[in-house]
Amino acid sequence: MVAEGDVFTTDRTVPIGTIDEWCSALLNELAAVERELWLVIAVTLIVDVWLTHVGLQHGLHEGNPVMRAAIETFGIAILGLTKVGVLGLAGLTRQLLSDQRGVVVPLGLALPWVAAVVINTVLLLSL
Repeated sequence: MVAEGDVFTTDRTVPIGTIDEWCSALLNELAAVERELWLVIAVTLIVDVWLTHVGLQHGLHEGNPVMRAAIETFGIAILGLTKVGVLGLAGLTRQLLSDQRGVVVPLGLALPWVAAVVINTVLLLSL
């Protein structure tokens, strides 16, 4: 049973307090799934490059003008190389942050990359 003034989480109750306490509790919860976030990033990197390649073959255009120009100049491999570079930079950045706050790095990549995969999938299914 949850006492008044407490918030239920997956494995314990956290007293309602300052935003800092709430964020700290949230970061602790996310840190427990950080490895899975990195796996999501790796899978979405591959899927996004593949879906972009398929979309380009079906007449769609890359939405990012800088990447569009790079793909037209160097081919689809530049998208993969760019994403791998971003992933490497994210890994280095992650090493510089504390265990608790470092989880924002994979979360910051996973959210937009998953969104890109969803958008690309919807666009391809609408063809």
